Amino acid sequence: MRLGPVLLVAGLAVVIIALLQLSQRSEATTTSFAIQGLKQEKLELRTTVRQLEAEVAALSSLSRIEREATRLGLEPPEARELIQVNVAWSAVDDGLLPTRFAPAGEAEAKEEGRSEQSAWWQELLELLPLN
Repeated sequence: MRLGPVLLVAGLAVVIIALLQLSQRSEATTTSFAIQGLKQEKLELRTTVRQLEAEVAALSSLSRIEREATRLGLEPPEARELIQVNVAWSAVDDGLLPTRFAPAGEAEAKEEGRSEQSAWWQELLELLPLN
């Protein structure tokens, strides 16, 4: 039996395994760099969000709005008129509108997973003389 072909096959196997390991390690390194880049981008986006939140808070302050209205020549109204809209606080928006704009009591009810309005069957039970 000749030893030459066996050594050739063994050598090729070693080279192929080495190339596969090199390729796998290269891919792992590339993925690691991509993950680091995405983490950095996430951090930058969080910073941008915080800056925008601070800007919104500053721009929505009552004193700034009053100064801007005065600068534009607006005056306070002579009479105040309140309009109440009886629409339930929508659970569909999923936080797109800040809860500070929700009607009083409904924002807390939404956060706790309950509605301020009682169900029809609760109102019916209240009419029954059970006590």
